Amino acid sequence: MKYFISIFAISCCLISTNLFAQDSLAKHPILTKKFSISTGVFLPSKNIKIKANGSTPNEEIDFGKTFDFNDSEITFAASAKWRFARNWNLGFEYYSIKNGSTRSIEKDIEWNDYTFKAGLSVGAGFNLDLYRVFFGRNISTGPKHELGGGLGIHAMDITTYLEGEAFLDDLNTGFRRESITALAPLPNIGFWYFWAPSEKFLVTARLDWLSVKISNIKGSLLNLAPGIQYQVFKNIGVGASYRYFNLNVDIEDNNWDGGIALSFHGPMFSLTGNF
Repeated sequence: MKYFISIFAISCCLISTNLFAQDSLAKHPILTKKFSISTGVFLPSKNIKIKANGSTPNEEIDFGKTFDFNDSEITFAASAKWRFARNWNLGFEYYSIKNGSTRSIEKDIEWNDYTFKAGLSVGAGFNLDLYRVFFGRNISTGPKHELGGGLGIHAMDITTYLEGEAFLDDLNTGFRRESITALAPLPNIGFWYFWAPSEKFLVTARLDWLSVKISNIKGSLLNLAPGIQYQVFKNIGVGASYRYFNLNVDIEDNNWDGGIALSFHGPMFSLTGNF
């Protein structure tokens, strides 16, 4: 009886070892598939400070505190990646950050040459559509990992406004909505790292960074995104990541002579298809 138990135990060990070896040699789909598309939700906490034409020099308006913006909200996010060659890929990402509220302000705000007086009810809104395009190349690859780097661009479509009873040179102009819009494209360098202990699990990390002055735009950005993924089915996976994004931009043009300091961070949950 002991003999058969020993043979059974050894057989189980050999089978388990063989299965583990096969699994460890199998690559995660993210490391092999040509296309990957992800959709998900982002729950960011935000810090938004803006200065604009007519505001006191070097004074930023903290929109979050002044107008009691919702500190955390659910927003849509999407991304895609195309491996068009063995070591080359093209990536795209999009998400949108929106906020708005109406409050009685505690001090005067100068905005676009108009003044919104303390004690009056003023509405404020902010919208950021962020587009990221990235052209990358693999630096190091293996059965379980991939390290790459490349160049990209973050294009930020920014719209912000104040509305309420406005004054120009102390004259009441009635209700006004003063909006500012700007498109701020910032190039960046970036790196990513994937580690797949098995064909089901994947650990990811990404870094984008740059500080640059281009024409009438001066800015810096930092984008960090560590995360994990689990392949539920052959072509479908789920993931969770943490995003940190920090942006400082100064703009000088006819639409906006001012700047924006923005940071947001929080968890993102996604559904990914690999083909």
